[in-house]
Amino acid sequence: MKMITAIKKFAAYVAVVTMALVYTGCTNLDETPYTFIDPDMFYKTEGDINAALNNAYRTFRNMATSSRNYVAPLEILTDQGEANYRKETQNHYRNTWSDMENVNNTFSDLWNKGYAAINNANIVLGRVDAIDMDEKKKDYVKGQALFLRAYVYYHLVRIYGGCPMPLTYTNGLEGLKVPREEASVVWDQIFQDLKDAAAMLPVRGTAGYDVWRVSSGACYALLGEAYLYKATISSEDNFGANKTELQLSKDYSEMVIKQGVYGLMPDYNDNWYWFNQNAKNNKESVFELQFFNGDGGNSGMAIDFGPYGGMKKDGNIVAGAYYCRYGVSTDHYNTYDKNDARLKTFLTKFTDKKDVEWVFDFDEDGAVGGEYWKRVDNGAPMDIEGRGYACSTLFNLKYFDPWADVALYNSLPAPNYPMLRYSEVLLNYAEAANLLKAGDGLEELNAVHTRAGLTALSAMDQKSMDEAILQERSWEFVGECKAYYDQLRKGVLGDRAEEAAYRNYSIYKANIEMQPGTANSRLKVFCCYPMTHKPTKSWLWKIPSSDISSNSLLEQNPDNVSAPLKYSWN
Repeated sequence: MKMITAIKKFAAYVAVVTMALVYTGCTNLDETPYTFIDPDMFYKTEGDINAALNNAYRTFRNMATSSRNYVAPLEILTDQGEANYRKETQNHYRNTWSDMENVNNTFSDLWNKGYAAINNANIVLGRVDAIDMDEKKKDYVKGQALFLRAYVYYHLVRIYGGCPMPLTYTNGLEGLKVPREEASVVWDQIFQDLKDAAAMLPVRGTAGYDVWRVSSGACYALLGEAYLYKATISSEDNFGANKTELQLSKDYSEMVIKQGVYGLMPDYNDNWYWFNQNAKNNKESVFELQFFNGDGGNSGMAIDFGPYGGMKKDGNIVAGAYYCRYGVSTDHYNTYDKNDARLKTFLTKFTDKKDVEWVFDFDEDGAVGGEYWKRVDNGAPMDIEGRGYACSTLFNLKYFDPWADVALYNSLPAPNYPMLRYSEVLLNYAEAANLLKAGDGLEELNAVHTRAGLTALSAMDQKSMDEAILQERSWEFVGECKAYYDQLRKGVLGDRAEEAAYRNYSIYKANIEMQPGTANSRLKVFCCYPMTHKPTKSWLWKIPSSDISSNSLLEQNPDNVSAPLKYSWN
C-alpha cells in the first residue's frame, strides 16, 4: 500500500536527518541534525522534500492522537467519558474539574508535540521552493504543509487562546524565544493557511494523488468547522453569533458537499475497523490519520480504550495490550435510542483471551452501585492485576484491531483515526444554516440522524433544532475528540460535566467495595475528586510551566473564573 510504504520510507529519513524530535514546545524548535549531515546538503531532491512532508504528517499524528494526554482527558472532562483504573499518575484523568488551575495539569503534550509539528511543516514550506520538481507537485507539497500547520494552530488556539506563531523553521538555537500572538491573529493565520492550501490542492480521488492525503475538500471542511467554532465560542448567546462567520462556515461546508466525492457510509458501523476491514479512507473520510501494524505505525488509541487483559472476536484473540484507562460513560450510553445503530460501537460484553465471559452491569433497577464489569458465570467483578481495582467503564470499539496477526503485532493495533468525517460536514452545515435562518439545514441533520436507523426529525423551532444538532453530534462523534469543544463553544460543558461528575461522586461517597476490605475496589475511586472549577465559554488552559520558564517572552494565561457550582462537594 502506497501510504504504508511512504511512512516506512520517511522513518528511515528521520533516523538520518534529525527530524526524530526532542522538542520542548517553543523552547526547542531545533532543526539541527543529531548526525553530521548539514540540512542544506539534504534538501536537494523531490524525495527529500517528500520525506520531510511525511515527517510533518507523522508529528501531526503524534499530537492529534496523544490519547492518554490529550484525547482521553478531553473526553473525560465531559459527560461522555469516564476515567478508569490506570497505573500512572491521574493528573486530569478524571471527569471532575479538580485543581485545574495547577500548571502541571495542563495539556503539555499538546503544546510540545504541536510545536514540533509546526516546525516540521515550516521546514517543508521553507525548503520546497529550492527543489527542482514539477510545479504542480510542488503546490501539492505546500498545500499539505499549510493544512497541517493550520490544523495544529486550530488545536492550540482553542486550548490556550493566543499562542506563539512561528511561520518559519528554526536553525539551531536561533529564534526559540517567540512571544504570544493575540488569538485573533492566530485565527486569521489559520483561515489564510487553509484558503491558500485549498487553492493548491486537488479534489479527493484525483489520479496520481493518494486518497489519504489532504485534499481541497479537507481544507474546506476544516474552514467550515473553524468558522463555526469561532462564531459560537465568541458569543455568550449562540443565536447572536457572528453572522459573517456563520455564513462562511455554511459556505465552506457547502463546497465540500458540492464536490460530490464524499458521502455517508450506508451503515454507520462500516466506518470502523472493528466492523469493516476496508473502513480506512472510505467515502465518508474527509481526512484521517494513517496507522499500520508495526513499530512506528501503530495506534495507541486502542490501548487506552480497550479492556485490560485483551479480548476475542469470533474466537480469535484481538491485537492490543489494553489498559482500559478510560471509556464511555453510562450517562452518555443511556441517551441513545435503543434502535440507534451507533450503540453497536460500545462494548457491553466480551470474552477475554482466557475464555472468561464478561458483561457490563448497568444496574437497571436504579440502585446505586452498578456500572462495572462482572463475570457471566459467577457475577464476580473484574479484578485488574489482582489488586482489587474495579473496571467500571464501557469500551469504545472505534479503535480496536481485530485483523492483525497477533503473533506478530499483539501490542501494535492499527485502526486509523478520523479527524474530519462527512457526517460532521453535514452537521456543521446544518448548525450554521439554522443559526442564520431558523429551520434551515434540517435535511442535512436528518441525513445523519436517519443513517443511524432513526425516524426523521420533524420541523422545529430554531432553539430546538440547535439542541438537536448538538445532541446528534454527541451521538455521532463520541471518542473522536469533538465533545469537549462542542460543549464548550455551546456553553453547556460546565453544567453537563457537573451533573455527571456529581452522580459518580455520589456512588464513590457510598463507599461500595467490590471486594470487602479492599479500598482499591471502591466504585468510582479513580474519577471522583471534588469539583473545584466549573468552566465557562472563556475557559483557557495554562501554558506548560517548562515553556514559561524557558521562554521569557511568554506570558501565562490568567486564572479562570469558575461558574457557580450547583452542588455542595464535601
